[in-house]
Amino acid sequence: MNSKLTLLFCGLTLFLQTRLQGADEPVTLKYTYRPETAAVTILHDIQGKTYLPLSDVAQFFGIQTSFDSQTRKVTLTKGKSQVKLILSQPVFMTVDPPGSFPIDPVEVVLGQLGILPGSAEDIFSEVLNVSVRFLPESQSLVAGKIPPDELKKEILDEKQIAKKIQDIPTPTPASVTPTVEADEDKDDEQAQPLPPPGRVEESEPSSNQVYRVRRIIIDPGHGGRDIGAKGFDKKYFEKQATLDIAKRVAEVLKEQDPSLEVFMTRTSDYYITLKYRCEFANRHNGDVFVSIHCNSNPKSKTTGTETYVYSPRASNRVAAVAAVRENGSVDYLGSMLADLHQSAYKSRSSKLAEEVVGLIRNRMKQHIRYIQKAPFYVLRQVDMPSILVETAFISNPKEEVKLRDPYWRDNIAKSIADGILSFRDIVESTSENKQARR
Repeated sequence: MNSKLTLLFCGLTLFLQTRLQGADEPVTLKYTYRPETAAVTILHDIQGKTYLPLSDVAQFFGIQTSFDSQTRKVTLTKGKSQVKLILSQPVFMTVDPPGSFPIDPVEVVLGQLGILPGSAEDIFSEVLNVSVRFLPESQSLVAGKIPPDELKKEILDEKQIAKKIQDIPTPTPASVTPTVEADEDKDDEQAQPLPPPGRVEESEPSSNQVYRVRRIIIDPGHGGRDIGAKGFDKKYFEKQATLDIAKRVAEVLKEQDPSLEVFMTRTSDYYITLKYRCEFANRHNGDVFVSIHCNSNPKSKTTGTETYVYSPRASNRVAAVAAVRENGSVDYLGSMLADLHQSAYKSRSSKLAEEVVGLIRNRMKQHIRYIQKAPFYVLRQVDMPSILVETAFISNPKEEVKLRDPYWRDNIAKSIADGILSFRDIVESTSENKQARR
């Protein structure tokens, strides 16, 4: 009996050692714009969490790593970009511009510095200044813009995610937490009536159609009593700039492609709730949702355009503050169901952001702050690829001058509209429906 127990114990020990060493579980490191690749072995801690070896990943991407065992500080450097971490602390800091950002902490795993895949996305995106994504299906960490094959896979997988959502039991009314204050709905009475579900009929899909962009929802932020952020002189408001830019975006889209159906959540200066904006987009069966805002910061010298995609966790403290400011009294933490639903559009939302940001940068020479993630209610609750564009900092006197200038507003509107159209062309040529385009 003792020999059997010893044999069983040895076998169990060998299994655990193999599991902890991450045998046969390599992760591929690669770029979308360079040919080289590498493989690293996943590390498993005693609780079964999976980590990537920080130093090996950094080395592949050309990032210098230093670790001070006395202060427990980890520093990642590439060019002018530098990120600092402290072992076991859930935050990382950037040097220029200075900032602190929440992450799952870096830990020592099997004698190596280990980082969770989600944290690797945030940290390496910040150092490299490009999108970095962990793709669990292919066990790969990828740096660079969203490639066509990644879009295609997401489009084809969308039905599977929808099926998972359908299989989740619907919560009973007693277990549902209200996401919007009940009396807010009264403020939507000035807005256009919501169409009943199913009133806007879908185009008849062809046999090879997978995803098409035909209905675009433009959402001018704020309105009415919700003035948004104030200009430096306190006389110009965010709600004014967002409405004008949104109208110009809609006009450009209709001029460029008359077959598009473009809807605006509000068309003049009246208040609507966040819930109304989302229901408006969903009941019109939108294919793309773009919310337009102006940024604000206590530091009046802060400049640039920021574009956000949805994530249940903000990519940094500034993004978290922005989400709180825009969400107002709405519960923005989100439900598992909504987060799962948004996962069906993750790559497409990122690609939409890339195209819009690229055109704003190239055409307007506007300082672009890296694409951010945040739990914005309007991005979480719409059933389509979605982004939120903070066009400029209205709190900066120089940027306020831009926002007041009709010529500048026209240019950024054209850049946003053309970014949407560029996204449409890319995904439609990717999603096996080249023959189905009208």
